[in-house]
Amino acid sequence: MKCDVCKACHEGARRLLDKLFLVALVIFISSLFRLHVVLIGANYDGYMKTTPKLIAIAVVLIIVSTSLFQLQTEGATKPKPIEAEPLVMDSDANLPLKGKTIVLDPGHGGKDVGSTGAQGTYEKDVTLLTALNVRKKLTEQGAAVVMTRQDDTTISLKARTEVAQAENADLFISIHFDAYQTRDVYGMTTYFNKPQDQEIAEIMHDQLFKQDMHTKDRGVQFGNYYVIRENTKPAVLLELGYISNLNEEAAMQTETFQDQISSAITSGVIESLR
Repeated sequence: MKCDVCKACHEGARRLLDKLFLVALVIFISSLFRLHVVLIGANYDGYMKTTPKLIAIAVVLIIVSTSLFQLQTEGATKPKPIEAEPLVMDSDANLPLKGKTIVLDPGHGGKDVGSTGAQGTYEKDVTLLTALNVRKKLTEQGAAVVMTRQDDTTISLKARTEVAQAENADLFISIHFDAYQTRDVYGMTTYFNKPQDQEIAEIMHDQLFKQDMHTKDRGVQFGNYYVIRENTKPAVLLELGYISNLNEEAAMQTETFQDQISSAITSGVIESLR
């Protein structure tokens, strides 16, 4: 709309200038004609009274027309400053996990309930809840996240490892909650199977305890679990608390715990894949 208005203004000014210039030209030619008449013997006194005035008016009109024409031309032709467009950055390109594929494996599922807490909590339910929260945070950091299960489904151990191979995963994380015969045992443990995965496990474990988890650090250990033993991709298994412990059973289902643990795992993934 702004450009159309400016265009109309310029067009109107141009027409006005044309009329002014035409009037000035007519007056100037008329004055010259009167001068010619004088030169050939017409009324000199009459000419001297009116012609100089007409010439002065014509000169003024010509000057005004010329000035306005210059201003109009300058306004029409002077390049307007180009406002720099804001530089649009591809924010996704700066995300730390852009281009990375992470497979999350919520332990157990379906007929396999895993361990059962004192209050009747099934491990399979808490592992899925945790994996879904971790997926959300990993996705926010640019990762492509694949779940071995997204609902209460029975999945074989072999099928779980095959997901990592099929997706060419950069990292496979199996999520579990531990249990013991007595209810006084608590804490978190991180497991690896292959020597090359030990550093990843240590980084992941360190990030877990950078959060104020209020639990015991049970360290990084070798584990002979199928999903990390038979996995051809980098893989770790996390035991994120003891469901057999009353306090930890209650805590692991809280929003605070889920936020802390998913943030810690996400930080661990970022640090281990740098």
